[in-house]
Amino acid sequence: MNEVPNALVVGAGMAGLAAARRLVDSGKSVVVLEARERLGGRLWTDRHFAEVPVELGAEFIHGDRVATWEYVRALGLRTLHWNKLGDSQVRTEGGEWLSMAEARAADRDLELTRTWELPDVPAGRYEDLGSYLKRIGFSRQQLRYVERWFANAQGEDMRFLSAAATLRALRGYAGNGEGDYRVIGGYDAVPKHLARGLDVRLSTPVAQVRWGAAGVTAVSEAGESFAAESLIITVPVGVWQADAIRFIPELPEEKSRALAGLRMGPVIKLVYRFAELVVGPETMAIYSRHNPPMWWSPSFGQIGRGPDKRSAPGSRPGERAATPTTGHGGPGQVWTAFVSGSAAASLLALGEHGALAAGVEALSQELGRRLEPSDSRLIDWPGDRFSLGGYSYVLPGHDGVRGLLARPVPPLFFAGEASASEHQAGTVHGAIESGRRAAGEVSAFLGEPSTGGGRSARSVD
Repeated sequence: MNEVPNALVVGAGMAGLAAARRLVDSGKSVVVLEARERLGGRLWTDRHFAEVPVELGAEFIHGDRVATWEYVRALGLRTLHWNKLGDSQVRTEGGEWLSMAEARAADRDLELTRTWELPDVPAGRYEDLGSYLKRIGFSRQQLRYVERWFANAQGEDMRFLSAAATLRALRGYAGNGEGDYRVIGGYDAVPKHLARGLDVRLSTPVAQVRWGAAGVTAVSEAGESFAAESLIITVPVGVWQADAIRFIPELPEEKSRALAGLRMGPVIKLVYRFAELVVGPETMAIYSRHNPPMWWSPSFGQIGRGPDKRSAPGSRPGERAATPTTGHGGPGQVWTAFVSGSAAASLLALGEHGALAAGVEALSQELGRRLEPSDSRLIDWPGDRFSLGGYSYVLPGHDGVRGLLARPVPPLFFAGEASASEHQAGTVHGAIESGRRAAGEVSAFLGEPSTGGGRSARSVD
């Protein structure tokens, strides 16, 4: 009979895989239970939609000093730096069509919402971001820029975002470093790397967790039981709040307080493939006045004739490789629209066909010509039963709840982007750091490294 493993990990997203990898590398025995039929969770690379990999979930490495780079360099992955000043076209509130660099130089309102040089005015405890910005003097046009881009990227409308939590995040972003980067060959190389050799049980959604001094038992929806000395839970906030997993006994009241202060942003993506060039190959992103407000091209840098904008394997972020950019079999482009909050809700209300039609119509209006995609796809993260949203945000009046969510209740431990520091929440690197933190807590709880035991021969290679 197999021995009971040291730990179960619920979820094979980035937090769960990072935790399991750290534990196994330190000599612990671990079983990972994943509800989906694939690895990665909200990191999901599609290799069938187009000739280039398309990220249906997490898309960028945010910052040149974050944990994700360890794996990028170890695997020799190529990356592309999103040079927003030069690669992005902006429709200003005044109607001008400019590069981001030109728009920032010409429009002081836009520049303020890109630099976030705010007065040293603390937020009220129950103040939402929109109310705070109005109080410190933001104009209607400045608020409109925040609504179009910053709040959209945060995953929800300003009235739902805690001003205090947002200010905390803004102060911490510098620690992540500079820039945003894409993994050229597909982000899924990272979870595949982390999962190599781990005992991962796919298609195994957990329905119940029984826990106590004697250890833990997780029971799947199919009725299969898995026992261990400890358990790390990494499921998204939306799944917690839907009571998809029953805890026996119930979790301490502080976890209820944490979940009451968090929500999952209603984030969707609309992905289009075009046979022709939508814009010139020098443009990676479009910041629109319409809904959807944010667009970027996964095929950017892979279809042009100019100098390569990819980082060489193992290079520092932003260094350029010397080889020319290669084509991908034709002049077409893939474009992704990113939408959250009420803008996403209004599109979802149209149904899948209607939302996709509205998206391409908005892009056509912005560019002043009729666009006809050869294929399109809607990725509805709020409708995904294993996430029920894109990523987490903090409600007004609940600053600090991420720390409550992260706090261990041995033998239970907690990870996932929602439990990360405010400036790392909602990111791949935040999920990775949270998984590593939980793994360290489990190791301290268990004591000396185990020699194994209870390992299954069934693994992901």
